[in-house]
Amino acid sequence: MTGRHVKAAIAHSMVSRQNCLQPQRWYREFRQTGMTSVQLIPQIERDESGNLSAGSVQPEEWGAFLCAVFDLWVREDISAIQIHLFESTLAIWRGYSPQIASNMDNACGECSVQRFCHGTCPESTYSEDKNVLCEGYYRFFTYSAPYMKAMRDLLKQRRSPRELMAMLSQAS
Repeated sequence: MTGRHVKAAIAHSMVSRQNCLQPQRWYREFRQTGMTSVQLIPQIERDESGNLSAGSVQPEEWGAFLCAVFDLWVREDISAIQIHLFESTLAIWRGYSPQIASNMDNACGECSVQRFCHGTCPESTYSEDKNVLCEGYYRFFTYSAPYMKAMRDLLKQRRSPRELMAMLSQAS
């Protein structure tokens, strides 16, 4: 995995288009580093006309990557590995405010997952308009919702969200 920088025990991982095509491999390699905290940063490049370049992470690939990594994390590593996006999403499910500034002037006001991204990218802002990876984030937020609700409910009962891992292994 290239593009990873360690800063204060948090890995900042630049997720390439190639990583998006192999999410299980990316996750296994990340785990092997021994790091326990990561912020995922999608590789976004624009061509001369302002469109996403061919080498950039595409929205549908980003959503599939996030969901695949989440599947591994929710079954194997809740609380053991902190993935910033997953942790901040759970915090919002628990009633905490998003850690990003709102961009309410865009077209996201009626979106069902707007409370998680606040009208902008959860990791960084690319433009004043709708985020280029919006569809990918939407897929992740809707896909992870039942699991996030379960973890939120466990925490409300003063139980560990790690219990969800056992529940999921019994269900399969």
